[in-house]
Amino acid sequence: MKWLQENPFIAGITAFTIVGAGAFAFLLSQALTRSQEASDGYNQAITKLHTLQDRVPFPSVENLEKSKAQTAQYKQQLQALRKKLASMEAPLDMSVGPQRFQDDLRAAVNDVADKAKQAGVGLPTDFYLGFSQYANSLPTEQAAPYLARQLSVIKGLVLRLIDFRVQSIDGLLRAPLAQEGAAAPSQPAPAGNQKKGATPQPGGAKVLERSPFDISFTAEQSKFRVAFNSLLNDNQFLIIRSLTVENTNQAGPPVAQPETTPNTAYTATADAAKKDLNVVLGRELVRVALHLEMIDFADPTPEGASK
Repeated sequence: MKWLQENPFIAGITAFTIVGAGAFAFLLSQALTRSQEASDGYNQAITKLHTLQDRVPFPSVENLEKSKAQTAQYKQQLQALRKKLASMEAPLDMSVGPQRFQDDLRAAVNDVADKAKQAGVGLPTDFYLGFSQYANSLPTEQAAPYLARQLSVIKGLVLRLIDFRVQSIDGLLRAPLAQEGAAAPSQPAPAGNQKKGATPQPGGAKVLERSPFDISFTAEQSKFRVAFNSLLNDNQFLIIRSLTVENTNQAGPPVAQPETTPNTAYTATADAAKKDLNVVLGRELVRVALHLEMIDFADPTPEGASK
């Protein structure tokens, strides 16, 4: 110790060397630890890479076969559903040409007019079932079969209303089909919005095509209920998009009936009671506006198969 006191410079250098050696040992230990961690991480990554490279790629042959079987089953179920939906629509006769359609249209208009006259059902002036643009002109070859199918559906609906003895058919507007191109409807719309077009499925394939039309009529309440329920029995898949019902008598019944002088000769018989009965509700007519869509489902023939 005396030697260190006599040589302070050497003592300082010695102390500094001891402290520096300790710091160096600490830093070296930290560096070795981080190096070991990095080496371990690298080795683990290399081991994982080699493991992945040695594994059989996914999916396996077994899973691939299961996927193919499920895809085939899905296609069968889809085709079965499409065929079932196709059976719920009026048949499409592609042999119908423009002249034949026009002849059938004129015959349908005359048939409807005759039956309406016999039943006492009123029709609009120059009623042409929504096809007045083809009264004096022919449709295209492409549109004729589709127009013929729609004509059969609309004619059947109108004849059904006539059979139910509605008071009058007030209007019918048919939106142009996609096959007609830029054809425009020739009658004013009774009610509702007109929409048309095809609904695509993922991939661009057409699932269904909608052909909207509007019909309005006036009838007794009971006959309207029967006519409305009959739509469920139509051979064509029809969707009711909107329904408007308006009572022809907008004023409600009076709260009290006017007083009458008592009849001293009145006898309480069933006939007299029926005669004096005042019907408050049920005799009014209703004006009905229906916006319908005729649905044409896509061809159920699988892709790549001959039709």
